[in-house]
Amino acid sequence: MPGTLIRQVIYAALTVLGFLWTNYYLVQFIVATKGEFTATNLLNFDLTAFIDQVWANPASSFIAVDATIGLLIAITFIVTEGQRLKIRLWGIYIALMFAVSFAVGLALFMFVRERKLATLAKAKGAAVEPESC
Repeated sequence: MPGTLIRQVIYAALTVLGFLWTNYYLVQFIVATKGEFTATNLLNFDLTAFIDQVWANPASSFIAVDATIGLLIAITFIVTEGQRLKIRLWGIYIALMFAVSFAVGLALFMFVRERKLATLAKAKGAAVEPESC
């Protein structure tokens, strides 16, 4: 059980870090394109300029492609694990990956998954291991 608690703390910390660090750069983008960060400017987010900057050069394109592939893998994992472990509202973590950030949605899902595994293990009195491929 201590291992699962450590993982829960790590996933919770990564959720917070993922929110703060990614949104720092989102705020920087809004300031750069709108002049200042306000709720109005956030609601009038310039998605076209954002996408243009994501694909602005080979280095950023590399990161964009890598993150996109990682996102597709994470979605597949969330769908299969969410259904297998009967995690309530598992689709919300996919929505969070698009609405907030990939880092937030995946880390929060991993936190909830770890808690579910710990609950199942406690109920069975034994460790619940993921199914082998």
